[in-house]
Amino acid sequence: MRRTRQRLGAFVFAAIFVIAMTGCGDEDGTPSSPTNPSPSPSPTPPSNPSPAPSGLAVANLTLNQSSVQGQALPTATVTLTTSAPSSGVVVQLQSSNALVAQVPATITVVGGQSSATFTITTSTVGASTPVTISANFGGAARSATLTVTPVPLEAAFSVTSPTKGNDACLYGPGTDEADCVLDASASRGTIDRYIWTYWTGGAVIGHSTPQTRSALQLDTECRFFENARGGDDASGNKYIQMTVELVIQDRNNVRTAPLRRAVRLYPNRLCSFTY
Repeated sequence: MRRTRQRLGAFVFAAIFVIAMTGCGDEDGTPSSPTNPSPSPSPTPPSNPSPAPSGLAVANLTLNQSSVQGQALPTATVTLTTSAPSSGVVVQLQSSNALVAQVPATITVVGGQSSATFTITTSTVGASTPVTISANFGGAARSATLTVTPVPLEAAFSVTSPTKGNDACLYGPGTDEADCVLDASASRGTIDRYIWTYWTGGAVIGHSTPQTRSALQLDTECRFFENARGGDDASGNKYIQMTVELVIQDRNNVRTAPLRRAVRLYPNRLCSFTY
C-alpha cells in the first residue's frame, strides 16, 4: 500500500512538470524562439583612383631661364600630353648635378590640370656648369639644360676703427699694427684671395688673405710714414693721409680692377709724432 502511494505521488509530480514546461513561451502558448542579432552592415569598398588616360605621359619640360648666375632660383614647367585624372599624376624629377642645381624628387600635376611648375635651387660655381634637368612619367622622359654661371667678381670694402670711426685707423699699440678692420664681406663672386695694399707716401706694403676681414700689417713699422702728408679732421685732430686698396681674385686667377679708399691714420704719438 505504501509503495502504491509513492508511485502515485511520483506520477503526479512528473505530470505537473510536463504541464509547466509546455506552458512556457509566448502569451498565445507558442514557444519563444531565441532572438537573432541584426546582421552587421557590409563595409563600403574603397573607391579606386581614376585610371590614367591612355597615352598620358610627359610631353615637355621648359625652363623660364636657360642660363642663370649661381644662387639664382629659376623655375621649370612640366607639361603632360593630356589633363591629369582626378587623382593627379606624380612626375619624377632629376638633376644631373645636384651640387650645382637641386630639384624636388617629384612634382604632382593635380587632377584636371596638364602642367605644374617647380623651383630649381642653384649654388655658387667657379666656372660655367651645364646641368640637365629631367622629368619622367608614363615611360616618357623629357629634359632641358640649365647653365649655371659664376657671379662676376666685384670688390667692395670698408675700413672702420672702434675709436675713430669709418675710414680711419688709430696707429698702435705696437708700431706694426693699427686698430682698424679691413672688411671685404660685401664683395661678390667666387673669391679665392683678398689682396690688400696700403701706403702713406712711401713704399707700398700689404698682405693677401682668404679671409673677408683682416687688419693692417705694417711690417715696415715707422718707415711706413716716410714722405707722408698730414691733415686735420673736423674736430681739429691731426692725421696722416693713407690709401687702402683692394683687389679680389678667383680660383682661376682672374682679378678685379683695384678699388681704393682714402683713410685717416692717426699716429697716436708713436714714431716721434707729437699728435
